[in-house]
Formats: sequence, structure tokens, C-alpha cells
Amino acid sequence: MMRTSPLRPDAPEPHDAPAATDAPAVATRRGGVHALPRPVSVAAPAISGELAHAGAPRRDALRRFVIGRPVWVTLPALFAASVLASVGMLFALTELMGMGYGPTFSRSIAIAVVAPILVTVPVGGFIIRLLREVDDARRQAQEMAWLDPLTGLMNRRRVVEIGAAELDPSRRRGGECAVALMDIDDFKRINDEFGHGAGDSVLQGVARALCEAADGVDHVARWGGEEFVVLMPGASLEDALAQSERLRTAVEGLTVAAGQGRPVRCTVSIGLATAGHLDGFEQLVNSADRAMYRAKAAGKNRVAVG
Repeated sequence: MMRTSPLRPDAPEPHDAPAATDAPAVATRRGGVHALPRPVSVAAPAISGELAHAGAPRRDALRRFVIGRPVWVTLPALFAASVLASVGMLFALTELMGMGYGPTFSRSIAIAVVAPILVTVPVGGFIIRLLREVDDARRQAQEMAWLDPLTGLMNRRRVVEIGAAELDPSRRRGGECAVALMDIDDFKRINDEFGHGAGDSVLQGVARALCEAADGVDHVARWGGEEFVVLMPGASLEDALAQSERLRTAVEGLTVAAGQGRPVRCTVSIGLATAGHLDGFEQLVNSADRAMYRAKAAGKNRVAVG
């Protein structure tokens, strides 16, 4: 069954996230070995509910033009706008003051054309550079607020925002919404036996495996510690159960080599819950959390339904 999500954004260019590993990690699928890819920043949709001001679309379009276009495009555009404004003001003042268009008017035209160009080159270039630096800082601050620095996945705060925004539209469409909450089994043993660097490599490997196994409309996030969450908009219980098994199998087939190259394998216990009669996203996650502990108690490396 094909699932779609109205909140799924286009993916931006990935940003490298810092990895706190003691040594380069290698992830293997059974039957092959490949270098563990760096964490991928997961795109996050714009926060819903923001009030749109009357001039916001125009300001956004101007900002995108100045920031998103090459300097050789934006500077000439500033030249043209400055010259047009300057010459227009000259004609307006001449008419308002009744000065007439005498022999010196051509000289005034030349000054009105040359002066904005001389000013625009240094000032316009400085303003463009400043705007781009501010935009880069804004993007970095947004990533720090929304992304987990170790895995590059969305963090708990961001997936809660998206989950709350997904739940109501899914119900209005008469559809479903499911959450799979999972915990790496015996993660403390991995840290104790192989070191915390290996533990970080395992977290990165699990994050990559989940992203590769997730559907295109799913939202994968690090919930905290060794816990991950996958939000499945539009998924029925049957669809979500099949997807959770794919996620579990993907992690089970992963091998991470860290430290002196010793292979580290892990599994996850998954608790699955669908929205149904639940009031909000918090209740949905709590139901998945209880199911996850039942999966732990039943022997780990399995999926339990809440």
C-alpha cells in the first residue's frame, strides 16, 4: 500500500555531523563490507502554525534572490535598481521644484547614474555577504535545534513537533498514523566490552540502517540514548507491522567494526502503536514504549504491538 505524507519535505544538501568515535567505523551487511557513511541530516519541514504577515512572501522572495543567486547576478540587479531609483528621484524632484530641464540637466543625469554604481559596488557587496553569513548562521542554529549531532537524525524535539502535526491531518483524512519506538538490546554491554567509541559507532550504524530501510514518507529520529523512533504517517497496523519487521531485520543484519576492527553486532526491540482512539502524539509514544518493554521481556529482538 502506497503511503504519502503532506509534510514530507524535499531533502536539502546533506551536512556532515561530528562523530564521536575513537576510530573509523566500518559497517557491513552480511556478504559485503563498506565504509560507514557519514550521518545524513534529515530534512525537517517548516514549523506549522506560523502567522503569515502581509509582506512576508515578498520579503522571502527578495531574500531568496539575494542569497540564492550568484554575486554576478545580484550585483547588476542592485546596480539597475539603484540607478532607476536615483534617476527617478531626480526627475520627480525636478518636476516638484519646477526647476525645468536646462543645459545642466544632462550633467545631473550623469551624476544620478554614476553615483549609485560607485556606492553599490562596495556597499552592495558587503550587504550581500552579510546577508549570506546571517542565513548560514540561521541554518546552522536550526540544525542544532532539530538534529542529533552524532547520528544526523532528527532529535526528539523535532519529531514530537512533526508527530503532533501529522496526527491531526491523518485523522481528518480518515487514515492512520503509527509510531515504532525501539531500543538497542544490551547496549550497556557493548559500551562496557568494546568502549564508548564503539557504542557511538553502533548508534551511527543503526541510524543509517533505519534510514535505508524506512519508507520515503517515514520520519526517523533519535529519541534519546540508545532509543530511536520511526513515525509512519498514513500507515495501517498491518503496514506498520511489516515495516517494523523490516527495520528490525535491517539492524539485525548490521555489523559495525570499531576499535581494533572487532565486529560488533546488535539487535533492537521494537514497540509499535497506531493512533486509533488515542488523543495525542504523547499517548501514541507512551503506548509504543509499553509495547517495547513487552518485547524486551519476551526475549528481545522482536516487535510487540501496543
